[in-house]
Amino acid sequence: MRIFTLLFAGLFAFATASAQVVLVNSPADLAGNYSFSAAGFGADLTTGVWTGDAVFVDDGSANPTHGCDSLINGADVAGKIALIDRGSCEFGVKCLNAENAGAIAVIVFNHTAGAGTIVMGAGAVGDQVTIPCVMLSYEDGQLIRAAIDQGETVNISIGAIKFDNDIATNDRSGVFRPPFGTFPASQATAGFLVPVGAEVTNNGLNVATNITVAATITKDGNELYNESASEAMLEPDSSVVIALPDFDAAGETPGEFVMAYTISSDSTDQLENDNSATTSFFFSENVYSKAGWDPDNNRPFRTNAYTISGGGNIEFLSGFSIPNGQGMVIDSVQFYVAIGNGLTLGDIQGSVGAFIYEWVDANSDGGVGTDELSLVAITDVTFPDPASTGDWVKVPVLDFNTFEEGLAVSGDGATYFVGTRYEGSELVFMGFDENFDQTLWSTFIAQSDLELPYIGVQGWVNNIPDVDNGFIFTDFFGSAATAVIVNSANSAEDVEIVSNMSMFPNPTSDRLTVEVDLPELTSTLEYKIQSASGIVVRQEKRSNVNYDKADFDVSDLPSGQYFLILKTDNGSAARAFTVQH
Repeated sequence: MRIFTLLFAGLFAFATASAQVVLVNSPADLAGNYSFSAAGFGADLTTGVWTGDAVFVDDGSANPTHGCDSLINGADVAGKIALIDRGSCEFGVKCLNAENAGAIAVIVFNHTAGAGTIVMGAGAVGDQVTIPCVMLSYEDGQLIRAAIDQGETVNISIGAIKFDNDIATNDRSGVFRPPFGTFPASQATAGFLVPVGAEVTNNGLNVATNITVAATITKDGNELYNESASEAMLEPDSSVVIALPDFDAAGETPGEFVMAYTISSDSTDQLENDNSATTSFFFSENVYSKAGWDPDNNRPFRTNAYTISGGGNIEFLSGFSIPNGQGMVIDSVQFYVAIGNGLTLGDIQGSVGAFIYEWVDANSDGGVGTDELSLVAITDVTFPDPASTGDWVKVPVLDFNTFEEGLAVSGDGATYFVGTRYEGSELVFMGFDENFDQTLWSTFIAQSDLELPYIGVQGWVNNIPDVDNGFIFTDFFGSAATAVIVNSANSAEDVEIVSNMSMFPNPTSDRLTVEVDLPELTSTLEYKIQSASGIVVRQEKRSNVNYDKADFDVSDLPSGQYFLILKTDNGSAARAFTVQH
């Protein structure tokens, strides 16, 4: 595959804040460095330092500190750092209102305890903002709020502040992770090794000596791994990747594995909050995902959603191998979809679907080619809440050859790509886990395209993704938040969906007649005809039937292959037919 890079569009912008700080100078009991996320708009924090007293905004509304209207306390805000609470309007609006009132910088406090910070997106007017804008957590905001409410003056500096001794790493791109955030424990065969290591950057003015990375891996509070490694010296404004021994995870049971990193040197670090990083990966019962796992919601962890800049056709592929594939069935796919420009999922005019492709690496070069993929399963996507702007969907897969639910894995070591696809002209996003960043894995370890955190395509060749022209986003190695659920063929409940189904004529040029016998009464029988690319072109519903005969006018459909998909109370089935003019 020839990989090139593209700019992305996100529900929130993506940015990093590795060498910049938010530093409270006073009062003494609050003084120190605070974790933050820089906005995806506004001033570049690497270009200077902004220092001032902090003042809450007042826009005169029922939520005066939300800053969604012109400020009525502009005289107080002018020349100061504006404090704003998250909520009620776009981040760009908040920051622009503060800048128009004379603020030199903006700090937005998150509104939910335990939610940390996010990278704020520009929205409609953020590109007009020229001052720094950052977000602090809800908890840190409450500390600063309490001090101001008690009459104390809080003085803050934001920007590229240099210290004599300052080494750093980070939770995202700075540490090694396994190639999957979520992986079935039963598939972790002998030699399933998890890489361990971290990138250390010297942001200080002095040469750092005896730089050490220490790492532990724990599961259920039990320590499974404890190793360290060192580098003799590191010049200012330079980085080094320090690798530790791999962790052998073969034979481990399902659960969360927490990887905790700490870095140190011979000098006392003056900015300690970036001297540690924590990440985790999950062994599941039956789920594959490049992303981490959200156990509270039983789905992949998602921090954001992405598409290409400008929107339009997009498919994101995630590769996976099934070492013990014999007797296994790919059951379903779970992924996140969102739409922009103020629309809802029900407004989508294009098609959304999930597809599974088997990959046979014909030339054994580790690079996937368009002609090495074959379509083996399709899905029928229905949004649970069409009125929402974004939602999770979980859909059963339909074997492309038998058109029955469930795809039998072709054997041990079978390799597949799952793709979440949108075809159309709208701005449709797919979910990603930015926290499960694979920068170090992709740069230093990956031997195959199967191990990349995602592959994007914008076109298809005979309904196969054009991976020969696949892409990754510029400097972005977050993981696609797509899950594939696999089960043992013996564990799958054998439920008869259709007793008999006939379609005639096939091929057809004008009309298609369908007769369906069901094994039992179904409260809902839904017909969908969709094109090979997943676009629904016909749809009808029946109620309380166990036999039905339907007639469809297909005379206006272009020649090609189509799928008739039936959905009953017991599940889905499909048959292929051809329109031929």
